[in-house]
Amino acid sequence: MESLYTKYRPNKFEEVIGQESVVRILKQQLETNSIFNCMIFSGVSGTGKTTLARIFANELNEHLGLPIEIDAASNNGVDNVKQIVASASERSIHSNYKVYIIDEAHMLSTQAWNAFLKTIEEPPKYTIFIFCTTDPHKIPETIQNRCMRFNFTRVPSQLIEAKLDYICKAECANGININNWRESINYISRICDGEVRKAISMLETCISYDKNMSMEKTLIALGNLSYDSYFNLINSIIDGNINQVQLIIEKLYNSGANLKKFVDLFTEFCLDILKYILSGDIQVTKLPAHLEENVKQAIGFNNPDKYYLYFVDKLLELKNMIKVDNNEKVTIEIVFAQMCRFI
Repeated sequence: MESLYTKYRPNKFEEVIGQESVVRILKQQLETNSIFNCMIFSGVSGTGKTTLARIFANELNEHLGLPIEIDAASNNGVDNVKQIVASASERSIHSNYKVYIIDEAHMLSTQAWNAFLKTIEEPPKYTIFIFCTTDPHKIPETIQNRCMRFNFTRVPSQLIEAKLDYICKAECANGININNWRESINYISRICDGEVRKAISMLETCISYDKNMSMEKTLIALGNLSYDSYFNLINSIIDGNINQVQLIIEKLYNSGANLKKFVDLFTEFCLDILKYILSGDIQVTKLPAHLEENVKQAIGFNNPDKYYLYFVDKLLELKNMIKVDNNEKVTIEIVFAQMCRFI
C-alpha cells in the first residue's frame, strides 16, 4: 500500500510548501538557462530537499529520463565515487542533462570527497550534481566553495496544517471522518518540528489507529499523554502534592510508556507555558488554542515565570541525567519530588 507521503509528494514547483526562495531561484535558472552544475541542498529532514531536486531535474530535462539517485550512506567510499565520476563524463542518451541526486551527502568519506573534487571543480557541461544533506558542516569547505548552496528552512505550522487538511479531504473517500480531524491536524502541525514528512507520517499513524479521528485518539496513536494528564501533573507539582505526582509517574511506568520520551514531551509542555507567560500569545506555542484557559489556570499565581523557569531548568538537567540511565524511573521520581519542593 502506498504511503500518504509518497502519494501526496509534490511533483511540481507550485506544490512545494515553505521553500519559496529556493523555488524562485531554481525556476529562474530554468528560465534563463543559467544552470549551476553543482548544488548543495541543506536543511533538516522532511523539508523537501530530495523532492525539489527531483522536480528541478524533471523540469530541466522536460520530463525525459530520470535523475540518478544515490544514497551516500551506503555508497560512501572512494570506489563508489570513482564509478560516479566515470559515469558523469558520459553524455546522457535519454535527456539533455545527466542529473545526480546524492542523498545524505555528508556521509561521504573525506577520501571520497577528494575523489569528487576535480569533477566538481570542472564538471562536464551536461552533468548536474545535487548534494542533499542534513549536516552541511560535514562537507569539506573545498567542496562547499565550489557549489551553490540552498538552505531549506523548517516549514511554518500553518502551511503544514493546510497540507494535512488537503490530504484529509482527499482521503474522505477512504472513510476519514471529516468532522473530527481539525484539532488533530492542528496539534500535529505544531509538534512536527517544521518537517512535512514527519507530519504526514504522524497523520498516517493516527488514521491507521482510527479513521474517526479525534484529539484523544491522536494522542493515544502517537504515544503521547493527554493534555489533561499534563495539566494534572503540572498543577500537582505546583501544589506540592508529591503523592499525586508519584502516582502519575507510576501509572505512566506501568502502562509501558517510554519514560525518556515522556520527559522530553513534558519539558516541551512546560517550555510552551513559559513562552505563553512571557508573550501572552498561545500562537507562539505548540499548544492548541482551545487550551488557553487551562494554561491561564496553570499560571494563576504570583511570579509564575520564576516557577516555570525553574521547572524547565530541572527538566533539562533530568534529560541529561537519564540519557544513559538504566533505571530512569527512580531518577525521574527524585527530580519530580525536588520540583514539588522547589529545591
